Amino acid sequence: MKKFILGFLLISISSPIFAQNHRFVYEYSFKIDSLHRENVTKEIMNLDVSKEGSVFYSNEKKNYDSIMNSEFKKNEAIHSTHIDLSKVKNNSKVGFSVKKKYPSFETVLHTSINGDKYAIISTEKINWKILPEIEELYGYKIQKATAEYLGRNWIAWFTNEIQIQDGPYKFNGLPGLILKVSDEKNDHAFNFIGSKTNNVRSISIDDEEKEVVISSMKFNQLWKEYLKDPAKKIKQLFSADDGTTIKVTDANGRELSQSEIVRNKEQRVRDNLKKTNNFLELSLYQ
Repeated sequence: MKKFILGFLLISISSPIFAQNHRFVYEYSFKIDSLHRENVTKEIMNLDVSKEGSVFYSNEKKNYDSIMNSEFKKNEAIHSTHIDLSKVKNNSKVGFSVKKKYPSFETVLHTSINGDKYAIISTEKINWKILPEIEELYGYKIQKATAEYLGRNWIAWFTNEIQIQDGPYKFNGLPGLILKVSDEKNDHAFNFIGSKTNNVRSISIDDEEKEVVISSMKFNQLWKEYLKDPAKKIKQLFSADDGTTIKVTDANGRELSQSEIVRNKEQRVRDNLKKTNNFLELSLYQ
């Protein structure tokens, strides 16, 4: 990983930074368990910028989605219903992506709850306070700014040497590209590691047509409902009068009852939330 990043930087610094279509690459470091902040997860994220706007997404997840789509198209071409996914692994740890529209900077967060996909639209402006501190990062002069946003206090570093008022995730609105931004506890941090000219005109988010467009308030309501009844979808399947049958077996091959399936689902969600409790947007999951 280190060799890749160093090599990428050497190439990117000599590239024309003001190209119309450009990819800025960040390392996203996050501590998803607030009780064990010593555990840090990292993911390489891309910010693809074009004249119309930008898309911020996981590089690993995009690669996985591309492979999956390719496999499905191959099977469609030969009219096969058998797809061998044993060698296709999703190693991504980040499921969300963010789109921004220029010049309004309307922001759309693409995320999900229990497999249901949502697009959360926001036009909220970030109230930045620009400070006099100046540093240098990879040859760029960067300046400090702070803001309270998404339920956290953030520290950002931007450069006006790149005249793009954008940044990783939803961050934007400073007089230059945001190269570094983290919350005050450093639980969530985005750090610029390189850039290059992007030959792809635009990146589409997979399954956008299956998304439900909602507000932040509505998403928070749905999240609370999910916490109260995490097995709701399974219960609905059991109660559906459409001939659907669900069979689940344990490690010994014993078929589980409906009540056991529901209890197991509820327990898995509770166990997972004990370790996944330090979300980037605290205001969405409060």
